[in-house]
Amino acid sequence: MASKFSLFLLLSLLGVCPRGLSAMDRKDAEFLDMVEKQSFQYFVKAVNSANGLVLDKASNSKAPDFSYAPASIAAVGFGLAALTAGAERGWISKEAAAEQVKTTLKFFSEKMESEHGFFYHFVDMETGRRVWDCELSSIDTALFMAGALTAAQYFDSPEIKDLAKDLYERVDWEWMANGSPFLAMGWKPGKQFLPHVWSDYNESMVMYILALGSPTFPLNAESWTAIKRPLGRYKGHELILSPPLFTHQFSHAFIDFRNKRDAFADYFENSVQATLANRQFCIDSAKSFKTYGKNSWGLTASIGPDGYKAYGAPPGPALHDGTVAPSAAAASIVFTPEYSLSAMKHWFSRYRNELWGSYGFADSFNLDRDFFAPDAYGINQGPTVLMIENYRSGLIWKLFMSRPEVQKGMKEAGFGSASAGPARPPARPVEMAAYFLHKRPFLTVERIGNSLKPEDLRLDAVIWKKAKKPIELDNKYLQSGFNGQPDYEVKAAMLAGSRYFFLKLEVRDTELVSSHPAERMYEDDSLEIYIDSSDNKFAWGGADDYQLILSPAPGGGMRVREFFHPERTAGTCLIVDFSVTTRGYEAVLALERSVFGIGDGRVGFSLAARNIDRVLNSDAKFNWFFLAPATYLGEIQVKK
Repeated sequence: MASKFSLFLLLSLLGVCPRGLSAMDRKDAEFLDMVEKQSFQYFVKAVNSANGLVLDKASNSKAPDFSYAPASIAAVGFGLAALTAGAERGWISKEAAAEQVKTTLKFFSEKMESEHGFFYHFVDMETGRRVWDCELSSIDTALFMAGALTAAQYFDSPEIKDLAKDLYERVDWEWMANGSPFLAMGWKPGKQFLPHVWSDYNESMVMYILALGSPTFPLNAESWTAIKRPLGRYKGHELILSPPLFTHQFSHAFIDFRNKRDAFADYFENSVQATLANRQFCIDSAKSFKTYGKNSWGLTASIGPDGYKAYGAPPGPALHDGTVAPSAAAASIVFTPEYSLSAMKHWFSRYRNELWGSYGFADSFNLDRDFFAPDAYGINQGPTVLMIENYRSGLIWKLFMSRPEVQKGMKEAGFGSASAGPARPPARPVEMAAYFLHKRPFLTVERIGNSLKPEDLRLDAVIWKKAKKPIELDNKYLQSGFNGQPDYEVKAAMLAGSRYFFLKLEVRDTELVSSHPAERMYEDDSLEIYIDSSDNKFAWGGADDYQLILSPAPGGGMRVREFFHPERTAGTCLIVDFSVTTRGYEAVLALERSVFGIGDGRVGFSLAARNIDRVLNSDAKFNWFFLAPATYLGEIQVKK
C-alpha cells in the first residue's frame, strides 16, 4: 500500500492539491519534507550496520569516519524513532528499517556494556565498550529506551517488541535514585554515583515518565512532584526556567503534552513560551552579534567556535556568543511553526553552501567568528526529524503515547486535561537579568588624594561622599536562582588613589548564612568581584583576570580571597573596615592597583552577589554584567 506521503506526491504531480493547502503550503510542505528527509540520512549513513550504533557526530560533507567519534546512545535512541518516520515515508524500506532496529536492540541486549540496565553515555562504535571515562548515563539511557519503545510500537516483529520490552524492564530506576527522590545523573565504576541529580525541570521529564511507568523498578509520584520548577519571565514570556532549547524539546519529541497538564504546568505551552523568549532574545541581541535576527535564532547545546557549549537564553542564566544552531528552530516547529519554518528557509536560501550538506543543516554557525560547523550531531539531527514528523503527522507522538508503560507513567505524574486548570497556585515569575554586548555598562571612578591611606577610608569616612553613582544590585540584576528577600540589595561605591582602588560595600540582607570554610565561601552569603585588567575577554584563571570573593566569617569578621592568583595577590587585598548591622553588613575593601592591573585605562569589571537564606529558601545570584561564554564584564575607568 502506498504511504500517505507517496499519495501526497502523486496528487501534487497530477496538480491536485489536498484540501486546505494553498500553493505556498505545498512549497512549505515540500521544503519540510526535504529537511526531514536529509536529516534522516544521518541515521542511515552514520550508523554501524553490524550493531546499530550511531556516531555522536559526523562530517556533513564527507563520508562518515567511524574512527573519528564514538557512538552516542542518545543518538541511537533518536535514530530508532527516526526509522519509523523514514519507513512510513518510504525513505527506507520497512523491512530494512525493521532489520536495523532488530540489529540494534539485539546488540544492546546481548553485547553492550551496561550496569543495572543503564548504558554508558559514549561507547566504542565497534565494541560498545565505554570510552572517555564517561558516566553510565541515566538521561541518555532514557532517550535510548524512548526510541526503542517507539520503534517497537511501529514494527510488527515480535522479536523487536520482546527485545524492547526486556531492555526497558531491565532498567533499575530505584538503583539509580540511590535512596533519593531524584535520579542521579550517572554512575562511574569505582567513583559510584555522580554528585548531581535530576532535580530541576529540563529534558529529564521523559526519563521520569518512563521511570514512573516501569513495571519492574518504578519510582513513585514523589519523584515527579519534588522536581523544582522555578518560574521566570523575559519580555512577557513566562515559563519554567531552563535556558537551552533542547531541554524544552527532547521530552516533547516523544511525549505529546498538548492539551494536558499536571498539578504544576501546561508543559506544551511552557515550551511555546521558551521558544518565543529564545527567539526574542536573539532579536534583542542582534546589535551585538551578526548571526542573530528575526529569521536567525535558536540557542541550544551545540558546537561553537570555542567548543561545545550549552547555549541558552533568558529567563535564566543566558549563555551565548553569536552561535545559532539550526536544529534549535527546526525542533521547535511544533511550538512555533511559522517562525521555525521562516528561519529554516532563510538559512537554506542565504547560507546553503556553508550550512547544508549530507545530513541537512550542519550543527551551528557564527557569523562574527566566520564559523560554520563542519559536522552534524546525532542528538540535534534526531529531534529535527522527530519534531518535523510530529508537526506533519504526529507519528512519533502517536506511537510513544500508545505504550501502556507511558500511559501508566503519565497517570502516576497526575496528567489530565489542560483545561482543568492548575491544581496548585502558580508561583510568581521573576524577570531575570539579560546582558547585551552593545549595552555593556561603563562607570568612571573618582580619584582621591595620594596622601590618603586605607585607614582613612573607613565606613564613616567623609571622603566617601566624593564617590559618584554606585553599582546597585537588586532583583533587576537577578541572574539565576530564587531570591526570597524582595528588599535584598547590594551597593558598591568606588574611589581610587594612585596606589589603592577602594570599594565601600553595603549589603541589605536580613538573614546571614556563613557555614562553609574559606575555600568554599562562595556557597555562603558572599560578594564576588571580577576584574579583567586587559579589558578584552574574561577567562577563568586568565593571567590578567581576577576573582575576589568576600563573605562574613562564621565566627565573626570578614573573609576575602582571590581565587585565580593567590600567590600573586596575597596581602594586596585588604579589609579596611567591617560591620554587621541590623539590616545586613558593610565593608571597605582596598586593592593594590598595580597588582590587579587597574591602570588609567578602561578595565573590565563586575560585581556579583549571592544570597543564601534558609528560612526564605533563597539561593540567588545577582550580577552587574556578565556575558558568557566568551565572557565580557562591564567597564570602569579611574579618572585621570
